[in-house]
Amino acid sequence: MESKMIRQIENVKDRKITVLEIVKERLTLLERHKSINAVICYDEKTVLEQAIELDSNIKAGKSIGKLCGAVITVKDNLEVKGLRATAGMKKFQNNIPSKDCVVVKKLRDEGAIILGKTNMPAGAMDMQTFNEIYGRTDHPDFPEYTCGGSSGGGAAAIKLGLCDADIGNDFMGSIRVPAHFCGIYGMVGTDKVIPLENMVGGKPYGSTMSNILRIGIQAANLSDLHLLFTIIADDSKIFPSTRNSGQLKIAYSKDCGELPISKEYVACFTDFIKGLSAKYYVNEIHQAEFNFQKSRECFLKLLYGNMSLSLPKIVRLMMGSKMSDKLKDYLNAEEKREECIVQLDQMLAEYDILLTPVTATASFQHKCPVRILGHQAIYDDIPVDDTKVSYSVANMGYTTPFSLTGNPVIVIPIGRTAKGLPLGIQVVGRRMYEHDLLKCTGIIAQCDIN
Repeated sequence: MESKMIRQIENVKDRKITVLEIVKERLTLLERHKSINAVICYDEKTVLEQAIELDSNIKAGKSIGKLCGAVITVKDNLEVKGLRATAGMKKFQNNIPSKDCVVVKKLRDEGAIILGKTNMPAGAMDMQTFNEIYGRTDHPDFPEYTCGGSSGGGAAAIKLGLCDADIGNDFMGSIRVPAHFCGIYGMVGTDKVIPLENMVGGKPYGSTMSNILRIGIQAANLSDLHLLFTIIADDSKIFPSTRNSGQLKIAYSKDCGELPISKEYVACFTDFIKGLSAKYYVNEIHQAEFNFQKSRECFLKLLYGNMSLSLPKIVRLMMGSKMSDKLKDYLNAEEKREECIVQLDQMLAEYDILLTPVTATASFQHKCPVRILGHQAIYDDIPVDDTKVSYSVANMGYTTPFSLTGNPVIVIPIGRTAKGLPLGIQVVGRRMYEHDLLKCTGIIAQCDIN
């Protein structure tokens, strides 16, 4: 699929179109699709002034960046100078940063227009997008369905054409799930490859979980992901590509350790795998090669252990022996995490990529929480065909193993349900080999099964 963003950049460079014309078009679209509620904060006057300045520089023959002509949005827990950054939390509703975060600065330095901020759930703690400040964001094609979360506003904005890409973050699938639900492309790199700092609301569940939280990119096209990644990533932390022209070796798991998955989704996934097996070496892996269940349990122990360790000292003292047990679980989970990382490294030494589903289903109709604990919404189970599956297992069971190990992952669309809801897959690569992952994903993305 041709990249609209890259074509725009080339047209601006060749003076076939102005940045101002591009921005005005996006502002018109933004107003047209206001009901979806994807972009929730922007300064029209400032954005137009930035476009005029870029056009003036082009006319003056000044050098322009690699992204001059690109329109990008940013998740509402990352700092953009002069725009509210709330993380969907009322206590930050008047927070206006005085400077850009590192990633946004890198994009601006290359001539990108930062259009505005995209919606997210409060504290980034949900797989749907709703908060008390800005309300709910709907699916761009099916408004009665969710766009996913927590980077849901960005995914909806891209699908509607409001922006070319969105910068967000991913802890348990926050980039990957919305990309899957909305039928776009999403990418998270290896831990610390893309700089993460000044996140509004802090890092979830304490600083000791910060190595699991990663900056991510959502875009309409794989080529856009590739270009943006090369600009915002710290190249000193990435290995050069080792991919040669030999046969692609692909591992896959259609259930990641016997997790539930809908019949429609598994049929689409299986058809995609069949299409690949006609051209490449494809092999199904099981728990012996990589223990998905162990990695999920390890993630949860780290999560709950960190939540306990983050409690006030007086509460920890009151918990007594229970607190001690959670600390033991946490320390044991840190050790088990290393075992999971080593096991996945060993498995991927035999393959180029690993393919898995993203969630148990396609997007689902908006759900209201049955109760709220702090900023955490608690929901009823998700229907998966004729059964009910817990909300967390259905929406995070497939993503958390790779949150734990820190492997780079790209989500690409592979089909749709009978209703038309998008379906995607996770493409998992070796840690710090993002260039190889992007190359391999580009190869399989060309496999047309429809």
